[in-house]
Amino acid sequence: MATTKPLRWGICTAGEISHDFAASLQGHEDTHLIGAVASRSMERSRKFAAEFNIPRAYGNYEELARDPDIDVVYIGSVNTEHRRLCKFFLSHKKHILCEKPLTLSLRETKDVLQAAKESDVFFMEAVWTRFFPVSFKIRELISTGQLGDVKYIMSNFGLCLPSRERTIKKALGGGALYDMGIYTFQFITMVFGRGPTSSHSHGFLNEDGVDETFTTVMMFPNNAMATISCSYKVEYPNNFVIVGTKGRLIIPDNFWAPTTLEWMDSEGKLIEKFEFPLPPSSAKYSLGPLWSGMLYEADAVKKAIEEGKKEQALISWKESELIASLMDKARRDLGIVWEGEELQG
Repeated sequence: MATTKPLRWGICTAGEISHDFAASLQGHEDTHLIGAVASRSMERSRKFAAEFNIPRAYGNYEELARDPDIDVVYIGSVNTEHRRLCKFFLSHKKHILCEKPLTLSLRETKDVLQAAKESDVFFMEAVWTRFFPVSFKIRELISTGQLGDVKYIMSNFGLCLPSRERTIKKALGGGALYDMGIYTFQFITMVFGRGPTSSHSHGFLNEDGVDETFTTVMMFPNNAMATISCSYKVEYPNNFVIVGTKGRLIIPDNFWAPTTLEWMDSEGKLIEKFEFPLPPSSAKYSLGPLWSGMLYEADAVKKAIEEGKKEQALISWKESELIASLMDKARRDLGIVWEGEELQG
């Protein structure tokens, strides 16, 4: 039986997200190997490397970019660094998986995707939710017509995170929209398979100039609509509801890392309940055991690279651009202006 070599990962930055991505690969060394970690602090890199038994630790990103034994770089930096780091590693012809949101504006996203095209390497925004088995089941039920015509989507995402700096600080690309809202936006475009005909957002900004709470209403063809509510101030019932003419689908909680899906008929009677266990893992996670699901996207990256692809169909470059355009529209509505930028209508 044919076998493939493990994909050799380099981890860029040593924060919480990078920690949990590395944790999700533990125990899967036959398919994924972490060859190096880099951050701006050698001490942090060495500590990270020791925890995950990574052979090389770098105190700068240049050494990681020049490392010939690294196939793909995972970028887990704060949002404001994504564009710069993507373009840097693309210039060194490294395949890239970059955390969402890819950038903080449509203009920046187009810039990065153009660089990816010119570099002729694999590039993907890490919208990990799309690779969970629940997401595959949703796409199956909709594409086969078992839900009928989708008419309404309701998405709630609220967590009490009033002191988490990367969520509340403009200098770090924070706000409920860019830290959390992308989960809701990407799910809606996945279900409808396109962008809305119109989108309007309202909310409240914190004293630093990013949103603490917002609501977005989207209109779609065939008299369909979607509503989104997000907040970092309070805990919401974090569910996701898709209503069609023949029935409805409900992710009852943790929809950003879904493991359960309820399929009901048009009268609200349960047809079937799907439960998909997370990938088994004995690693310790900074953000919780749900993050073992990051393995799904890592496997998708490996498969695409082995097939010689530059994009992954479930989160293509075109899809990343669509999501960025919707986020841009929402932040214009909310009045979010990044440092050094003049926001125009």
